[in-house]
Amino acid sequence: MSSNIFETGEGNGIVNRANQVTPSDGYDEVDDRIDSLLNEIQIDETDSSDQDLFVGSSEDSEEDDFVFGEESEEDDFDENYNFKEALKSAGNFRVRNRREKLNKASKSYYKRKMMRADNRELDPEVRSNLSQANEAFVRNDFQVAQQLYTEVIKKDPRNFSAYKTLGEIFKQQGRLNECCNYWLLAANIHPWDTEFWGNVAELSADLGYVDQAVYCYSRAITQDLAKSAPYILERAILYKERRQFGKALEGLQKVRQLYPGDSNILKHLAGVYVDQKRLNDAINLYMKVLDSNIHPDPDNDQIYPKFGWAELNILLELHIQHHSWKTGLNILKLTARWIQNRQNETWWNDIPESDAEFDQKRRMDLVEKFAPNDSEKMDALNKSFDLPIDIRFKLGHLRLGLGQREEAIHHFDFLLEDEEDIADLHFDAGKVLEEHGYHEEALTFLTRATLNDEFNENPELINLLGKCFFEVGDYTQAKQAYETLLHNEPNNLDFKLALAETLYHLGDDTGAEVLIQEVQEANYKLKEGDEITKESTDQTDQSLIRTVRRLRPKSAKLTEEEKAEIELEAARKVLDKFGRMERLEESINNGDKFAIAAWLQLAAPLIEMFRKIRAFFPKDKNKTFEGIYSYRRKKDMNIDQKLARAFDLLEGMDQDEEDTRSNLISKTEYRGLNYDQWFYIFIQHAILISKFEMNDDYANELVDVAGSVSVFVQDKKKEAFLRVLKLTFAIEKQDMTEITHYVRYFLVGNQFSPFICKFFLCCFATGVHSWETLTNYNHQKFWLRQLKAYDSLALKKKISGMAMVLADVKGLTPPENHPDLLYLYANLLGGSRSYLSSVVYLNRAYRACNKDPMVCLVLGLAHVHRSMQRLTINRHLQLLQGISYILEYRDLRSNNASKYELQEIEYNFGRLFHMLGLTSLAVRHYDKVLEMKEEFIDDPDYDLSAEAAYNLALIYNINGNSQLARQLTEEYLTI
Repeated sequence: MSSNIFETGEGNGIVNRANQVTPSDGYDEVDDRIDSLLNEIQIDETDSSDQDLFVGSSEDSEEDDFVFGEESEEDDFDENYNFKEALKSAGNFRVRNRREKLNKASKSYYKRKMMRADNRELDPEVRSNLSQANEAFVRNDFQVAQQLYTEVIKKDPRNFSAYKTLGEIFKQQGRLNECCNYWLLAANIHPWDTEFWGNVAELSADLGYVDQAVYCYSRAITQDLAKSAPYILERAILYKERRQFGKALEGLQKVRQLYPGDSNILKHLAGVYVDQKRLNDAINLYMKVLDSNIHPDPDNDQIYPKFGWAELNILLELHIQHHSWKTGLNILKLTARWIQNRQNETWWNDIPESDAEFDQKRRMDLVEKFAPNDSEKMDALNKSFDLPIDIRFKLGHLRLGLGQREEAIHHFDFLLEDEEDIADLHFDAGKVLEEHGYHEEALTFLTRATLNDEFNENPELINLLGKCFFEVGDYTQAKQAYETLLHNEPNNLDFKLALAETLYHLGDDTGAEVLIQEVQEANYKLKEGDEITKESTDQTDQSLIRTVRRLRPKSAKLTEEEKAEIELEAARKVLDKFGRMERLEESINNGDKFAIAAWLQLAAPLIEMFRKIRAFFPKDKNKTFEGIYSYRRKKDMNIDQKLARAFDLLEGMDQDEEDTRSNLISKTEYRGLNYDQWFYIFIQHAILISKFEMNDDYANELVDVAGSVSVFVQDKKKEAFLRVLKLTFAIEKQDMTEITHYVRYFLVGNQFSPFICKFFLCCFATGVHSWETLTNYNHQKFWLRQLKAYDSLALKKKISGMAMVLADVKGLTPPENHPDLLYLYANLLGGSRSYLSSVVYLNRAYRACNKDPMVCLVLGLAHVHRSMQRLTINRHLQLLQGISYILEYRDLRSNNASKYELQEIEYNFGRLFHMLGLTSLAVRHYDKVLEMKEEFIDDPDYDLSAEAAYNLALIYNINGNSQLARQLTEEYLTI
């Protein structure tokens, strides 16, 4: 049962037949088949099958299946029609000149033809077979009757009675397609029989042969409009289904002129307006009828339909579709008071947030309070105030649209008290509550709707139940719902993903992973274009006049209302997916692989949707993002309007909004999510893809896409975050070129920052390639220029070769030395074995930070390494200086040291003595490192015992103790 008021029988007047057909247009039959079928029907004597009487569908090219444009308007009252020529015309084949037909025919052509056909002499054999066939038909011997009628047709191909009765036989046998085809041929033989044409049209419409039904209704229509009104109405309904709205409106207006008081015609007119997205016209149509009923004009002879609850229901539905909640509510109250003769109860307007006037429990108290006198009080207590249940539902829907949840649910609760079977209203109430996020309340009505057999297996109802059960945490019920949906649609990826989420919350990780994998494989196939679906048609079930699919012309544009409706639905889906993604956030933070896979599958279509919006990717990314605009063509203007517009522009006046080409949709959000949330989706997706799927290339591509979005990069924080992410991926891949490129961005933008100095060193933390890149000449030159720039600020004079000062240093008095900058540059020099220069800059850093253990360690190592170089002047003094600094490092590092610092100290001293060749001292410190291994069982990432064992094994091997070296290897270096 449909809840759409334009598809129900509410308010029927003249005609109300079911026409559930597929809209289409155009006829396509081969010309020679039409000739052989209608002019010279010849059946082989040896062929007893009746199938040769019908024209099967031709295997035409794909282009022949589509018709772009309307067929020419046919004359409803053409007495000179020719069936063969009509079929040709419907199929876009050439027809004979119409003037030739008019020359050979007159107004009485069909009358003379009918008399000749009825009075013509039949062949004796034909007459005998026809008589025997009629007798067999009367005694229900259909097999014999069919054979005899077939023999009659062989001898007399234009025998009306034989075709018609054969159709009756097939109808009684349930073979309606064959019946319809035989009747169409019979109607062609008696084209003047309008009633029979109407029967063929009705049967064609029931079978879904829309074009054939339209053609037959056109043949049934005569100059007597009163007699043809039902046919005109039915044809208009079919035109509406074919989206030929102009012809539909023309037919409906004709019938309305004959029956102006019939509300059924009014409903069909409004339905056409709704399909055309002309909601305002549909509303005005009913408002005019309402006004004529409330305020009748005695001087106006125009007749209008009676306006009752059924018409009010339709009008409220139109307001709901238009989202005019407040206006719809006012119309409901006004009309209800008028129908119930309570127009004087205007005091209810003083409490606009309440609908107590329609509620017995609250009404009595408020009448006592607001009624101006006892007479009106008694009158109000005695008058009817209750609403029909469908109007009550509309009232609740309007209140919900206004955001008044409690009042809306109060009205919806009346649906639960009604004893009638109103499953459609229960379903609609649950649906609108779910759309507004009231899942627990929605379940009350959705579960009630399942008690109806018609709705029990409705996929939309089951889907809503699954969503609501999931939202309220009833995962067992949600699982049953999604399993039912997947049983009916096993390839639906959304249902699979929803079931996977449900199974995850139920603890069935295995089942969830299987479904996630199926979704991933299906998405991959869709991207590769491997999935091709083909629809098969039943070739035996075809009409004589083919129903051709009608496509919207390529030049057709979506209306503004259609675009708004599509955007609203898209926003609802985006918010639904994002809500599901947020629920997985906690599990993602805990490293749950299923939650990560589900999140990625939900995020992927959102990212693809975002990437398709060209407004986010302008050619000039520096141009300030002004929002998303919807563009439309300007309305046509005549010469006077163009001159007036030019004059306004010269005077500096703004253009009228109706003349502008664009309309600002949103500047701060897109489809329900603000741009911070969209940025989060991009970044999180890239990080998860890189970390858990090891797909660094795609992760980099996502970051590049985000970097091309103007609304992202114009926010400096977001731009910096994107560059940090690119730098992170480069470090992960150890791509030194990329690391250098992106780290330089932060160096330039954060001049003299101590944090940036440390950040730079961290980017080249480990590995031979990192050491080579870190110490290359370009980096040394860059940091020397930065150091000179700082010294120029400290000394307040320019220094040759200094970098340009970009940092904001106004009002600042920098200290003499920048220890982080000096420490960094000294390490670059030390890495290239320029130890003497390194000592110079480290001494400056030491003067500023002599309590920093790392400065002491590096300064000591620089002296030690200098002492080991060939050109050193005083090797022993330099070695003594170096060891003294390293001892100072040990003292500073040991202060409040943890196990990490203590192990580090022992290892560094072991490495120092090992380098100097004092292996006996080195072994002592390495052994202390190995003794601390037990303390690092739970934290092996920071344990240095493996390095110490390896160095000890080298010492023992060199000194010939291979057995002890092997023992160390097996104990500490074997996995």
